[in-house]
Amino acid sequence: MKSMTGFGSAEANVNGRKIKVEITSINSRKGADLAINLPRELAALESSVREHIQKHVSRGRVTVSVFLKANEAGERKLRINRKKLRAYDRELKSIASEIGHAGCVSLEYLLNLPGVLDDEKHEGQDEKFNAKVLQVLEKAVDGFQKSRMREGHFLCRELAGQMTRLDASVARVEARREDILLRYRQNLQKRLEESGLQVALDDERLLKEIVIFSDRCDTTEELTRLRAHFAEARRLLKTPEAIGRNLDFLLQEISREVNTIGSKANDLEVSRRVVELKTELEKIREQVQNLE
Repeated sequence: MKSMTGFGSAEANVNGRKIKVEITSINSRKGADLAINLPRELAALESSVREHIQKHVSRGRVTVSVFLKANEAGERKLRINRKKLRAYDRELKSIASEIGHAGCVSLEYLLNLPGVLDDEKHEGQDEKFNAKVLQVLEKAVDGFQKSRMREGHFLCRELAGQMTRLDASVARVEARREDILLRYRQNLQKRLEESGLQVALDDERLLKEIVIFSDRCDTTEELTRLRAHFAEARRLLKTPEAIGRNLDFLLQEISREVNTIGSKANDLEVSRRVVELKTELEKIREQVQNLE
């Protein structure tokens, strides 16, 4: 059980350079939405990074950022390829002589020609270095996953408490069913008496009216389905898999049953309980949006 929000980071020093990886995620209704930010020299690793993250994330907007920075403690001097420098100088002087050009080429120009300078800080930008970057990524993913699991466990505890409150409200609605029918029967008899009509308690017309009312406001099926939905929600909260989508769908079904109970309610107390249920459901829905 994981939250869609999390953070993880890791770093390492390799060949005088610091590798740092940061992973952050936020909620998203879509599947895994990945944004990979790599330095240009590591662009070839994008597919490997994306593939690795997709193994661990099924939902959420995830941003992976890799940073490379010179490590002052490991800073190295520039190495000059003197052989290439002399070769460039000879060739340029030969060409200048051929065309009758009197100007001279500056040392700065020569140093900027390809292959003359070799910055040792960038040595190691090969398969071994790339493998180290992926190792740092793995450490960052580990912290990222632990962060999401901590948040997910907290959310599950909160959701379990909210489900208990839903259950209590439904129990109070269920307890009102007999009272509603008895009150309707008493009010019906009272209205008949006030109108001057004498109707026996076992009169067929009176009993028929009570039966019709009972059928119209009966919520037995809705309450039974709610109990089943609550049981399924509790089961999901105990599973380690990604359950966000399943819970979201289940909440829609629960909301549908609650709305039906509200439409059938012919009782002030039941109407109050329905409002409580809808309020609690909205809170749960907001929490579920955070689950993977």
